[in-house]
Amino acid sequence: MTIPRFHLPCVRPGSTDLPETALIHATRVLRLQEGDALRVFDAGLEFGATIVAIAKHRVRIEVGEEVASLPERTIPLHLIMSPLKGDLTELVIQKATELGVSRISPVAFERTDTVARRDPGEVRKGRWHRVATSAAEQSGRTVVPAIDSPTTLRQAVDALGAPRDHEARIVAAEPSLDQDNRRAPGDSRTVRSLVVAVGPAGGLTESDLTVLRSAAFTPQRLAVHTLRSETACIAAVAILGDRFR
Repeated sequence: MTIPRFHLPCVRPGSTDLPETALIHATRVLRLQEGDALRVFDAGLEFGATIVAIAKHRVRIEVGEEVASLPERTIPLHLIMSPLKGDLTELVIQKATELGVSRISPVAFERTDTVARRDPGEVRKGRWHRVATSAAEQSGRTVVPAIDSPTTLRQAVDALGAPRDHEARIVAAEPSLDQDNRRAPGDSRTVRSLVVAVGPAGGLTESDLTVLRSAAFTPQRLAVHTLRSETACIAAVAILGDRFR
């Protein structure tokens, strides 16, 4: 039987309470009881724990020793993506978390949908974090990726600054941009960090590419055919994440 896992910020051995979202899932969905075992994690560490008391709005646990956990990616992967309509942004966050990204930056490109580029508000941003947390819990990760507040492309690349030593920066280019399918510069044996940018459903403009190239991003085709933006995000993370492990 799989042991339930929950994200518990700043977890350390000792007595503590499960966060509200975790206690709801533990008691109402999984129907855990006093004495049941679980695991809690944060920031690359995972611990065994036991439920010692359950009240109406509280689940008290005893956190024990650190346990072996699945390793994180050796090369951190930062995804820059266009916000998408409906629940598609959440879909990308979920799958990107499962695939091991360390950071996700929603960024408004020139052709980002008007509705999608609006300030999502604290409620929606909280939902994004919960989606990432749930994906980390279910996939066996011990790290929940950071999710930045939405910004513009120019602000995002300015915040990145100059490339760090051994950092690869790649922008996924659709077939209409007539980019070849060669591997982007960067030997997978020497790259130490990776930033991947994926544009909106309407595609990248020359203005977008100019901004990205000025920040040392290299356009690269990752698929033969044109992909939907959410598919392109997931494919880029999977393909480049496998290449640069």
